[in-house]
Amino acid sequence: MKLRIFGFITISKNQFVFIQTVLFAFFFFLTIFFFSWSVPEYVDDSLIIFHGKYLKYLSLVISFLIVVETQHYLNKLIAKQLEINERQKKQIKLQNDEILESIHFASYIQDALLPLPSKLPSNLEYFIYNKPRNIVSGDFYWFTEKFEKTYIVASDCTGHGVPGAFMSVLGISSLNDIFLESKTELSTDQILNRLREKVISSLSQENQDGFAEAGMDLTIIKIDFRTMQVEFSGAKNPIFIVSEKEKLASVNSVTTIKGDKVLHQIKSDKMPIGIHLKMAPFTKKTMQLEHGDIIYMFSDGFADQMGGKLGKKLLIKRFKELLLNIQKYPLNTQKEIVDKFLTQWKGEIEQTDDILLMGIKF
Repeated sequence: MKLRIFGFITISKNQFVFIQTVLFAFFFFLTIFFFSWSVPEYVDDSLIIFHGKYLKYLSLVISFLIVVETQHYLNKLIAKQLEINERQKKQIKLQNDEILESIHFASYIQDALLPLPSKLPSNLEYFIYNKPRNIVSGDFYWFTEKFEKTYIVASDCTGHGVPGAFMSVLGISSLNDIFLESKTELSTDQILNRLREKVISSLSQENQDGFAEAGMDLTIIKIDFRTMQVEFSGAKNPIFIVSEKEKLASVNSVTTIKGDKVLHQIKSDKMPIGIHLKMAPFTKKTMQLEHGDIIYMFSDGFADQMGGKLGKKLLIKRFKELLLNIQKYPLNTQKEIVDKFLTQWKGEIEQTDDILLMGIKF
């Protein structure tokens, strides 16, 4: 921005500030000098006496004019900057609105990719509590019926928001491909092994270190409703099974007992879906369930949520206690209780991560 000093000399903003500062300092100190200096009594020259009396007022007026002109142009600069700031603010708002609109549209696409609840058996009681941290989520659920079995997946992808959503789309499409390509019944460990291969291949993780951390923590179950047999495989994430008696001792599980209810934590393999230091084949566990048993599949978002009086993580212990405390309620009510509990727990603290919790009752 160009300015005019004394109304006719065009200079830049920096030059203006420098010159005005120098001029003001010069005339200000000159004013102080003239006010502190008086004409000696022995001087009788009328011109000197005139200058001695009035130069101090002249330098004072010039100093004042410099201040007025400086303030005038500073006001113009401030007004100009405010105008620029307002323009930038509107531009940023417009860009944010466009980004939000795109993300909202992405969430519609993500929701469309998720399977419809109608794909689950009509006699199955269940709930799906899916609460993204942002508009789109890195957590996803997936299920299908094939080979007269029901397959259900709960997954927690690396990251959240848009990066996590991209990973979730990769996971959903890969699972769809696995079942489309398969002509024979698959076990849960076979599915995880094939899914890992597809994710590594899709992200070129063998050659690009930048994607080394990308992957999924995932649980999958296969249910045979004729025999009430459940097959489970997990990539880092466990599942919980709540039953009325401790009957899964033979399975690698950790039990928590409350009254007549027992919560079994069925352990998973300590490997994600993706490139990892440990690349052993995934394993499976087979369990015999009974009517009334409930399987909970989840991401780590619920247990990791900060909150409470101390603002600390909920942790897996409280998560288990919550699930055991709501066993007397039907699953649709359990979902409502879980949502209210989470809202109270986090209070004013923002949601830490995407949250996914599924309950399936036999």
